[in-house]
Amino acid sequence: MEDESNPVYKNQAYGQFRELFYSYGSNGTFEKRVGFHDESDRVTLQQAWDLFNERIEDARLKVKSGKASPILYYMEKTLVTPMDLSMHAGIMVWRVKRHLKPKVFNRLHENTLKKYAEAFNITIEQLKNVD
Repeated sequence: MEDESNPVYKNQAYGQFRELFYSYGSNGTFEKRVGFHDESDRVTLQQAWDLFNERIEDARLKVKSGKASPILYYMEKTLVTPMDLSMHAGIMVWRVKRHLKPKVFNRLHENTLKKYAEAFNITIEQLKNVD
């Protein structure tokens, strides 16, 4: 890819996050250039974040209606999977999945709730109450 075919967008109106571009320079070596996202990247990123926000809202509604525990909401909000949460909280994956049920979550011991709260970097009170 030659230098001319990989333009660097210098207009900040294309996006607020910079991106690192690699291209061949005039002497045949790789050069790094910093630019901003172009319009197609911005649209793609916005669509992805819209999907994440929909999932977070769905999880919040499930928690409010009693179909899921608050752990599901915070998992969606922090973009973690049961496996990731298991590693961060030090709780086995099958137990994390089991704790997604509100009936099981309501009976959790304070120490287990503390592990989840620390993994999500929130207090136990915030973990119990999804607003």
